[in-house]
Amino acid sequence: MFRFLRGRGAFTLVELLVVIAIIGILVALLLPAIQAAREAARRTQCTNNLKQFGIAIHNYHDTYKFFPMGAAAWNDFPWIGWQVRILPFAEQSQLWDEAKGWADSQPSRQPYWAAPIGLGGRLARESIQVPYTRCPSDAFEDFNSGWAQTNYTGSLGSQQTPSANGACNVFFNGGSLANVGVNFENPGGQAGHGNSPNSGDISGMFSRFGLRVNMASVKDGTANTILVGEILPECTDHREGWWSHNGSGNAHSSTSVPLNDMTTCPNSNKISNPACTTQSNWNYSWGFRSQHPGGAQFLLVDGSSRFLSDSIDYMMYQRLGGRRDGQEVGF
Repeated sequence: MFRFLRGRGAFTLVELLVVIAIIGILVALLLPAIQAAREAARRTQCTNNLKQFGIAIHNYHDTYKFFPMGAAAWNDFPWIGWQVRILPFAEQSQLWDEAKGWADSQPSRQPYWAAPIGLGGRLARESIQVPYTRCPSDAFEDFNSGWAQTNYTGSLGSQQTPSANGACNVFFNGGSLANVGVNFENPGGQAGHGNSPNSGDISGMFSRFGLRVNMASVKDGTANTILVGEILPECTDHREGWWSHNGSGNAHSSTSVPLNDMTTCPNSNKISNPACTTQSNWNYSWGFRSQHPGGAQFLLVDGSSRFLSDSIDYMMYQRLGGRRDGQEVGF
């Protein structure tokens, strides 16, 4: 007599729970690796952005024999930052020609960023973004308060950056970089916020206006001096981005502020001084920082890029900012 075996029924609850548990374990194991791979890709893109800046700035220097300046003067036409000046050298000649051509055609002097060349005649500053200005690790919006944002700014070096609130001038001692505890290079970095066209008043490679330095002025070596570094636009009150000379992308960061200090960054869990979170406390907000775990990326004067850990020795970091402090630098 033949016996017919019954087919197996559905999985039992215990078996389903075991399978779900195994899947959960695999996801938990794989997720950090996936996130790390994604961050590695974002960091690579950020590195490529810095290299594009390096090429454009070097080509500008080759043409004019000095690095692009932040602005001609505080209220001087055309009120643009150095990132606008390098547009013709960053494969953005058409944008430069349109903006400059419109400004030059006006009966009264107008800034280039006011050119109505966006969709529907919108101003350039509120509608035109270039591909190398944003780091994909930062989720902040591309346009804020009518201005195109950026994750990169020129280095003031080891510069004095006083806060609106005098009680928040923590990094404000000043002195020789041979002394531990100095917060800005003096002499050399004492012009507040880099508001000087004189090279003797500026520690780094950029000032907010008028500074013209060249390769020969980098006495500490082009491989030992920061040119451009990462910033987070949500951490500053200068939201004019990269189009304006008064925007965070012009020359609004100093190495006197420790790397990755997040005191003025909204919703950060890395606030070092809860009493100074207001973004007009520039002694904090004018620092280099990023969303990369453990540090930020920088472009050096020689055109190379380097990731600096936020555990870098503070004095070493300030020395990397200064272009002619005469102090030894060793990575």
